[in-house]
Amino acid sequence: MNADRRMILGLLAMGRITPAEAERLLAAWNDSRETAWILAAGFAFALLAQIHLHQLLPLLMHFIETQSLAMAHLLSPFTRGLGGLL
Repeated sequence: MNADRRMILGLLAMGRITPAEAERLLAAWNDSRETAWILAAGFAFALLAQIHLHQLLPLLMHFIETQSLAMAHLLSPFTRGLGGLL
């Protein structure tokens, strides 16, 4: 549970705020987080729109290659016992 949410619920438990006030605070907290995610996603899409596909494709391929090699290395102790699946 997030510290902010815990704090709001703690204030409610101590009787310092009413259930209606706690509900409003939690709703505002959730709305602000949702807005932050929407803004971050919009910024990411705008940034990707500025990068041409021929520039993005090598980066994407490099990322996939490094992640698959890392995953194979990570799983190798487990797969050796299964006959070396990777």
